[in-house]
Amino acid sequence: MLATADISTTLNEVPLFAGTESSVLDEIASIAKQKHYTKGSMVYSVGDEALDTYVLLQGLVSFSTKRGTGLLNVQPVMKRHMIFGWAALIPDHPRRLGSAQCLDDSQVLAINGDQLYGILRRNPDSGMVVMSRLCSLIAKTFVEDR
Repeated sequence: MLATADISTTLNEVPLFAGTESSVLDEIASIAKQKHYTKGSMVYSVGDEALDTYVLLQGLVSFSTKRGTGLLNVQPVMKRHMIFGWAALIPDHPRRLGSAQCLDDSQVLAINGDQLYGILRRNPDSGMVVMSRLCSLIAKTFVEDR
């Protein structure tokens, strides 16, 4: 298990959180939970309630999304310190728009979206940076790959 200080350092390596105030990273680290998934396990599926966002620590996770009337199986492979499941950061928890499956034994940090959103609201400078980066991530995922 990673210590809170190690989780904070890891979060600073995640593009979404990079450069965020250390006190904010520490607070986020305090709510992060380490989880282990075996090869082939589903982290979440389309339509699941979006409660947590995830940071990949070790392993491989593929993401597939449903668009329009068909299933577009883009499956970009998540690499170490990549964030996924970011729908949990959108207020009022939408359902999952895609599925995340482990292609190898994987270790992640699970961060509750409501708690993370609360931390970002209480720290508006860091919150603005993170949410702006989230908007860019969403645009790159759903707009720029057309």
